[in-house]
Amino acid sequence: MRTHTLAALLVALAAPPSMAGTNAGSAVLGRWTVTGTAGAQETTSLSSDDVDKLLGTDFVVTAESVQFAGEKCDKPTFKQSRHNTTNFFWREFKFDPRSMRLPDPVTEIAIDCLLPSPITFIYVRDKRHIVFFWRGFFLDAKR
Repeated sequence: MRTHTLAALLVALAAPPSMAGTNAGSAVLGRWTVTGTAGAQETTSLSSDDVDKLLGTDFVVTAESVQFAGEKCDKPTFKQSRHNTTNFFWREFKFDPRSMRLPDPVTEIAIDCLLPSPITFIYVRDKRHIVFFWRGFFLDAKR
């Protein structure tokens, strides 16, 4: 029994961190291209026509900054967590996430910037697709 417990402990210690830390944002680092709108909150700061103009624009995530639509988040810190998709989106956004095609549970990467920024959350669909939250809209992006 001790051998199994020790083996499980060693596997847990060798696993990459899944919560806050320098590796929390590594899954989303890179250049992403906006491919569409996955959804929106009831009240937003932009019209859907304004957001449609963002199709094809880049969402760039590096360890030093996150940039989108002329806005920049300097010195971001990333905190990764996992949530039951439906319950989480209803509780946090009053939004039904079914149209977003996210896995359940969903991985959320919260972004905290040096100064306040509308670039706040990324939800990982898979290795090549994310949904990010910006100004009340959930935007689809791919690598």
